[in-house]
Order: sequence, then structure tokens, then C-alpha cells
Amino acid sequence: MKFILDKYYEKTKGFYPFFKYCPKKYWEHYIKKRANDVLGYDYNYLNPTTFNEKVRWLIYNEKPDIKSKLSDKISVKSYVAEKIGPNHTAELYGVWNNFDEIDFSCLPTSFALKANHGWKMNIIVKNKRFIYKNYNGIRRLTNEWLKINYEHYSLEPQYRHIKRKLFAEYLRFETIDHSTFRCDFKVHCFNEKPLFIEIPFYYDKESTSFYHDFQFYNTNWELQPFSCISQVVDTPLKKPELFDEMLEYAKVLCEGFSYVRIDFAPCKGNLHVCEMSFTPHSAMMPFVPSDYDYILGKMLKIQ
Repeated sequence: MKFILDKYYEKTKGFYPFFKYCPKKYWEHYIKKRANDVLGYDYNYLNPTTFNEKVRWLIYNEKPDIKSKLSDKISVKSYVAEKIGPNHTAELYGVWNNFDEIDFSCLPTSFALKANHGWKMNIIVKNKRFIYKNYNGIRRLTNEWLKINYEHYSLEPQYRHIKRKLFAEYLRFETIDHSTFRCDFKVHCFNEKPLFIEIPFYYDKESTSFYHDFQFYNTNWELQPFSCISQVVDTPLKKPELFDEMLEYAKVLCEGFSYVRIDFAPCKGNLHVCEMSFTPHSAMMPFVPSDYDYILGKMLKIQ
């Protein structure tokens, strides 16, 4: 069995659907193996010191049911509305159990079609003729999304009990500094306090988006000397107009959590909360330089 699992791990790099078929008694072994592949070290569960080790520790030792609700991209909207107001999430156009339930004639010309229970499960629809032209392929893709238990990507139990749905919401698209990139603001909150703002730049081309670069700022909007995945880009951006409001909203939303990342997006002079994440990069966030995994770990206090 171990020989077969090792071969399957090499084939999948430990990502879905590896843990779907891996017996639970081997989960800890292979999650450590994947951490070693990504981060260059095994997790220390008994004495966590790095940022990623502490986030992994919180996965297993801090398990309020609220994390499951807030990891659901539909139910998080009601939480945000209760905490900071109903105008801080994208308008919801509809929720469905499967693709066949969707009546596209009732949707606007442009929208985002998403699943509520994971990552990279979205289709940017700038014109719904795109749906009609690719109907069968999109139907297959979205129904495949609904089969996925996202916990099996990296053992993140907050996804286990989310009832899987498709939904459509208002399509946002804005740029900063008049560039060809669009960006969101990901506010990392440690011990109920916003500390860092991560900015992933996206290059957009015909409904396909992918990361280009990352920058991190502190709450004084000072560019930090570390990044994630890519090398540090040392050209600072202009401070966003709604930056102070963003930090105030983050302070309210992060109450009660040892760690949470709150993602904001600018929208017509307002701020939308896109999601709340408790396990960024599945607790395998490769910092550049790698020393910052330890430096940020010292800042995160766990019980």
C-alpha cells in the first residue's frame, strides 16, 4: 500500500484527488511530505514556530463551526452584511444545486459563475454568449466542481461540511495605478488585528486570470521586504483611497480569530469582501525570502 501511495503521490504532487484515495492513517505523513516539497521542511506539530506551522496547528486545534460558514462563499455574505453592512459584498444573482437548474435568460449580460466550496472554481463571464457557445463544456466543468470535497486538497476540515452549490454574482473588474493589472487587497489579521496587506497582481486575458506578482505592505502602507512565491517587486503602489476604511472593516471582521485573511476588492468607490480564508495556500505559503516564514511566525500567537 505504501509503495502504491508513494507512486500516486509523485504523480499528483499530493494534490487532489490524492487524499481522496489515501487512507486517513497516512494523511499526516503525506501532508508533512508535501510541506517539505513546498516549504523545504517538515511541519513541527508539537512546537510550531513558523507562520505555516502555526496556521496548520490552528487547523487541528481551533475548530469553531463559524470557520465552515465563513469559508462558504455564499453564507459569508450574510456574515459580512451583519458585521459591516449589506453593501460590502457582490450582488448575488442566484444559487443552484447544479448547472441544469440555471436559467441564463434571467441573468445579466456579465457575471461571475462560481462554486461556493473551494478555490479556482469560477468562470468570468463578460458576455453570456460565452456560456451558450460553450454550454456542454461549462456544464461538465461546473458539475465536476460539485463532486470535489475540497478538504481532500490539503486537509482543511472547514470545507468538509459545506453544502456544495453554484452561484452567480456581480462581476467586478477594476485596475489600480491605471495599469493593465487588476488587484485585490488581502488583509492578513493576526490575533484580531490587521498586520499586513498582500496584493496579488493579475494579468487578465479573455476570461483567464493568473498571478503575476505579489507585494506586501504594513498598515502604514510601507512596502515590505518579502513576497510570496515570486521575488520581491520593489516598486511601491500608491496608497488606495479606501485604505483606512479597509483596515477598519478588517478589524471588525477578524474579531474572535487567531488568524484570518480577509480579501477586499474595490468596486465603484466601495469595498467588497470577496472571501475570508483561514488557511492561505493550504498552510504552505512559500515566502521569499524564506526567513519571513519564521519572522511572521513570531508575530502570530496561538494558545
